[in-house]
Amino acid sequence: MALATVEVPRALVCPLRETVLLLYQATAEALHFALRAHGEQRGRLAEVHEHRARLAELDAVLERLSWSGPPASERVELRASKEVLHDALYGALIDAGERLATTCARAWRGEVGSETVSSAAQEVIALERLLRSLGD
Repeated sequence: MALATVEVPRALVCPLRETVLLLYQATAEALHFALRAHGEQRGRLAEVHEHRARLAELDAVLERLSWSGPPASERVELRASKEVLHDALYGALIDAGERLATTCARAWRGEVGSETVSSAAQEVIALERLLRSLGD
């Protein structure tokens, strides 16, 4: 498991936290099912350990992002496996892209100004840069 580090700017902490919380929830649910299957002797213990390790890693990422509220500093350094960081950044990028599409539609209808579209686009660009910084 290759470790990676990214520095998340304050503006991206909340959207990234939302994604990590969803990943945490999905992993906890997967762990629940793996434990049940193992208890019924139809699941692998290795799968239980894999989910536990991922949950611990997501927990550490959430501690760095803070479970709620704004970050204490301008940047938050996250160190985790490349896989976990990729999943978190990719999920946040997808969500930001959906917000951008919605904002563009609202701008077209005259409900929001171009500065709102620009802000949403900048979030997408910043998340894409962080994701790209992880490399292949």
